Amino acid sequence: MKKLSAVLLALLVLLVSLCSCGASADKNAAYTDNSFEYGYGFDEAYGEEPEYKSENAAKADYQAIEDASSRKIIRDASVTVETEKYEDFSSALEKEIASVGGYVESSQEYGNNYNYSSYRRCELVIRVPAEKLDDFLSQMSSISSVTSKSLSTREVTGDYIDTQSEITALETERDALLAILAKADTVEDLITVQERLSRVNSSLQSYKNKLKTYDELIAYSKVNMSVNEVARASSKETKKSFGSEVISRLLDNLYNIGMGFRNFAVWFISSLPYILIFAVIIVVVILIIKKAAKRRKKKNEIKEN
Repeated sequence: MKKLSAVLLALLVLLVSLCSCGASADKNAAYTDNSFEYGYGFDEAYGEEPEYKSENAAKADYQAIEDASSRKIIRDASVTVETEKYEDFSSALEKEIASVGGYVESSQEYGNNYNYSSYRRCELVIRVPAEKLDDFLSQMSSISSVTSKSLSTREVTGDYIDTQSEITALETERDALLAILAKADTVEDLITVQERLSRVNSSLQSYKNKLKTYDELIAYSKVNMSVNEVARASSKETKKSFGSEVISRLLDNLYNIGMGFRNFAVWFISSLPYILIFAVIIVVVILIIKKAAKRRKKKNEIKEN
């Protein structure tokens, strides 16, 4: 009898355990159905972002970097030029920019007024198609004297591909969230999904703007140009013989000496009104001093007599 009671008790415990497990499984299944019935998990919708691209797909994207035609490269340049004919150079520069399909992004001119030097200077930011950059820079040597030039290259292929992948992932997540939003039953679910959808749309717009900026920088190279008006432009000849270099430097020194005398003459003539005023003041002071000295001398002679 005792053995029979023990067996019945064991069976009862086992039955209760099975029922408990079944209830737990039903509860989990109910939660799962409630969470995923719209084809997208709450954990994914409201928490961590899911991975949409497989590892092989990501590798395929980065393998594209090896293809030179698919590389994303930003090329910029800086150039400083001198010109003796400022207006002629400005006109020629406008024609060169138009011929390559570029445009002036900004321009600032200095000089040629009372407060500044009579020689003008201009700082420009020019945008030209990347494939025409070398041609544009080479033409600068034909219309001016190029005193300095530098090129910079920046590859952004990896970041460009990453940005595209982020956009694809966010678009997939946005579509899934919209599907959830269409079938959400409770106000709480609606608010939660809408908040997540707002963050996704904001990130998506940010990445799209970044990609657009990259496309613009890649398509059009930036040229920072400094234009200096001079009385005598630097020689365009890069390689000189000993004799020609001596003659060139001698002529430069003679020119600088002549310019020094010229600048002094300009300063002296333009300052004549001030010089005359100071000269008159000095003469008056000297006359007063002499007159005072004569008076003292006469007084001393009178005292002696």
